[in-house]
Amino acid sequence: MTLLSYGMWLGITFGVLSCVSYTAAAVAQRRLAVRMTEPLTGRRQLGSLLRHPLWWVSLVFNGGRAGFQVAAVSFAPLTVIQPLGVLVLIFGIPWSARLAHRKVSRAEWHGAAYTMLALGVLLAVTVTGDQGGVLSAEDSVLVGVGAVVLLAAIAGIAGRVPSASWRSYLLAAAAGIAFGVAAATVKTAVWAFGDGLLAGLTHPSALATAVIAVFGLFLAQAAYQGMDLGAPLGVTTLANPVAAALVGVVFMGETYAGGWLGGAVALLCGLVAAYGIRLLTVPANGVAESAVQTQEPEPRA
Repeated sequence: MTLLSYGMWLGITFGVLSCVSYTAAAVAQRRLAVRMTEPLTGRRQLGSLLRHPLWWVSLVFNGGRAGFQVAAVSFAPLTVIQPLGVLVLIFGIPWSARLAHRKVSRAEWHGAAYTMLALGVLLAVTVTGDQGGVLSAEDSVLVGVGAVVLLAAIAGIAGRVPSASWRSYLLAAAAGIAFGVAAATVKTAVWAFGDGLLAGLTHPSALATAVIAVFGLFLAQAAYQGMDLGAPLGVTTLANPVAAALVGVVFMGETYAGGWLGGAVALLCGLVAAYGIRLLTVPANGVAESAVQTQEPEPRA
């Protein structure tokens, strides 16, 4: 048995810090969502959102998350860093409950356990092999445009869904897809910058990354309305690696490390995670969702 190297421990440390930053951003977005009186799938609230300090606080933490993530994968492989993503549920659920002056329910703990177990195994079997490259300029345009169209369609459908729970599921899934696709385009953008600043700035992947990442931030913000933190955070964390893996396999020549058996395990994990997310939704359906619909909005910070 060999001890982990110094670089590996440094990568794990940065990975944990990335999770903490992501959790802080999600908690800030959830608190902001409670203070917005109308669904963010409409246009009326956009101006209020951009003027609120909590929105900019969440952007700072999201920026920190991205920076720590880049540092983490510089020292440790994805097979080590990706599974750390489940820590956001461990950090986020009790953090959000404490700020709401309530205890984490038994259903939430069970839901978090099922979701974290499923996500941990899912990330392990969906890590792609070492082969593969980056997106071509044509594929970057195709992936970028396709992702924006898909995300806009999901947001439009979510805006017409009367159920706060299902609206949150759809928006959180769209946010996860956005973050997963952005992970693929940013990898290509970093490669393009290796040929010079002008080559990087003019490569379609750079524009695609910026547009999709910003889209994802707004979708994640909208997903927290009418729901507690756990369910939308779990959906986003589930959709993210799946979307990234699909782009990698279809467009970047990557393959699933687990083969057909890994695919079957991934499907089973998806079902278990869905059950865990449903458990995380129970408090929101029973208490939080109705509270959001009936209570007066909190005063602005």
